[in-house]
Amino acid sequence: MKKMQKRMLVMAFSATLALSLLFSVLSVLKVSASEEVSQTDLPGETALAQTIQDHLSEPIRSEEKGNLTVTRQAPDLILSNQTALKRNNGARFNKFLPSASYNGSYRSELDDNEKKIFDGLYQSLVVQRNPSNEIIHVDFNPTIPFDVVYSDPETNTLSIDDLGDIDDAVLSAAAAFFYDCPEAFWVRSFNYAIDADLTTGKNVGKGYVDWIEIDFIKDAYPGAYSEIAAYDAGLSAAVDSVRQTRKNESVYETIKAIHDYILINASYDYDALSGSSYTYGYAYTGAPLFTGKGKFVCEGYSKAMKLLCGKFGINCALVSGTGRTSDSSGGPHMWNYVQIGGNWYAIDSTWDDGYANQDGTPRPIYNYFLVGSTTWVRNNKMFSQDHINDGQVMTIPTKFSMVFPPLSESAYSRYIVDANPKITLTTLGASIRVSEPYGIRFGIQIKRDEALNSVHYIPEFGTLIIPSTTLGDNELTINTPNVRRIKADNIYSHDETQYTYTGVLIKIPQSFFGTNIKGRGYLIYIDDATGEEHIIYSKTVERSFYWVAQAAYDKYSAIENPSESDKAILRKLREFLNN
Repeated sequence: MKKMQKRMLVMAFSATLALSLLFSVLSVLKVSASEEVSQTDLPGETALAQTIQDHLSEPIRSEEKGNLTVTRQAPDLILSNQTALKRNNGARFNKFLPSASYNGSYRSELDDNEKKIFDGLYQSLVVQRNPSNEIIHVDFNPTIPFDVVYSDPETNTLSIDDLGDIDDAVLSAAAAFFYDCPEAFWVRSFNYAIDADLTTGKNVGKGYVDWIEIDFIKDAYPGAYSEIAAYDAGLSAAVDSVRQTRKNESVYETIKAIHDYILINASYDYDALSGSSYTYGYAYTGAPLFTGKGKFVCEGYSKAMKLLCGKFGINCALVSGTGRTSDSSGGPHMWNYVQIGGNWYAIDSTWDDGYANQDGTPRPIYNYFLVGSTTWVRNNKMFSQDHINDGQVMTIPTKFSMVFPPLSESAYSRYIVDANPKITLTTLGASIRVSEPYGIRFGIQIKRDEALNSVHYIPEFGTLIIPSTTLGDNELTINTPNVRRIKADNIYSHDETQYTYTGVLIKIPQSFFGTNIKGRGYLIYIDDATGEEHIIYSKTVERSFYWVAQAAYDKYSAIENPSESDKAILRKLREFLNN
């Protein structure tokens, strides 16, 4: 029978996460950025925050495991992250089953013990906003087991080559936190200590971890924590700017305004290439956009996008993997997925930056804005071919492999067309202007009923007009090239049952009086539940100037006792028709 020995041990471990190794179009950047996870949820106000609060309020039970007891002692064994680097020969492997899915945050993909670590980080760094030197303590119940190997059992010399579940729990929780909560921008690398009881045999033992303490040992960059007030003020100013510049309150217009704000007010930090990752640590946070530094790398672009989306209640996730600029060139990269309605679309604001107008002012482009996996982007490549997300978020191999939100195959189509709209929109017909500038006018009517009144926000309605020869066989919609989109700034008439407005195409030369013109009414409204923009179209009406003039001539000719103004119009119509 083997002699059993009992040891009490407190272990400490050091980890510097390389959560997203950054990539730009012109260069590859490697940096240790053991930080963030974008928190779209605001503390105490959102579902995730409430879930965390409920989890933290669960009672911690004290229970004995045989003759094992719990102790809390000062750390006496330090293992560097090199230990973790040796695990599994550096191989990457997945923790999650194929059925795992993203459910509002990366926290949702953690097990119960990992969620406790995540919640401890969230409470300390997001809710309480403690400095990086604050020690975070988390209790485990039940305890977490791991194996211990003796290199020399006669002298009781311990060699811990694989910390198993506890190592994975810490690194998985930290990775999820730093991807869900980029607002904790001031923290970086950390040590963690665990309290463990070791029940040992001659050559192998079993450890049971009862609690963990996390001690952040570096700021993201010197003085980062002191910039919280400036960060808060800058973020608030950015939110105000986005709110003022967006065209309406739809999710699309809000995301577009955020995208443009980032590209206009920030630029790529090429200086970060020549400095240490610590000196230029700000480049890997979203803070520079709000603190006045104004420069960062792809990780900063992505985190700034997530931070601003979160302020408007828009689900936004950080996504990392490989960005390829060619078949043979590429490197670690970070971008975003954002949710509109029930679908997720990709945005790479880093690769949309770097363009300017002739006067040198920034000019946002939209090559990588709300695209899908099969969207053709550049270099004859689909998005999924130059943005490859492998789920691995650390250079330290762990069992944690993120399951990213499911990306839509197609790019976002801004407007959802209501094929069977409840709001009644009708094109009444066409009339003409008989004086300079000659034109054709389409009348549109909107029923003023319960369906119209139930819509919270109607940002725009108007008329679409285009010559039939230009339109060809295409349907007349807002997205049709060269369409004249005339907003109804003035209501022609209205009563208790309807609104009537007109859209006019003017300056039609006489040589084009015989050309058919197509007109169609449209109305855009915002869905309160999803924030999506819906569009309603009326039927298309096709008329030429001569066609309307002939119909008007027939009408005025039938008047038995025409007024002088009627006679003047009739003479003018006869003049047009005789030319």
